[in-house]
Amino acid sequence: MVDTCFLINWTYFRQREDLFKLFSRLVIPSIIYSEVKDKEVKDYIVQLLLKKRLLLVPRTEKVDRLALKLFNVINSIEELPTIDPPEAYALALAKYLKIPLLTDNASPRLATIFVKELKGLQVYDSLIILTRIYYGKRLQEKVKEFSSDTHILFSEKRLKKYGIK
Repeated sequence: MVDTCFLINWTYFRQREDLFKLFSRLVIPSIIYSEVKDKEVKDYIVQLLLKKRLLLVPRTEKVDRLALKLFNVINSIEELPTIDPPEAYALALAKYLKIPLLTDNASPRLATIFVKELKGLQVYDSLIILTRIYYGKRLQEKVKEFSSDTHILFSEKRLKKYGIK
């Protein structure tokens, strides 16, 4: 399951196809697709759809209800960054389908710590994904490339945690 920010970031990463070393196929909710305004990102989505590497999933009432519940719960917890409705929907759909959510927003990852319904749900950001694709010196190189390509900077604390700094 991918959300908007993750998909945008990986569109601009020069090694974006390496994502498919971990996942044979990605899922994107239609509500996430409707958020994408950037032409290059939309073109990449279409390429992935045509190659059947990305599945576009329509909204359902059952997932909408769970998304609304998660949206309200997460946004009521002061310790958590706010979550927007499409991101809450992606989180709910990942929970419903029992698949990981790929997002570069902190709220869903932190919500798995604070929200009982989300315990056990896997939420990965780009740094976690990079550490699962690359190792050692190559990991350091790819993190630098990713930051250069996307302008995403990871905290020193997290880089040290993964042995990158």
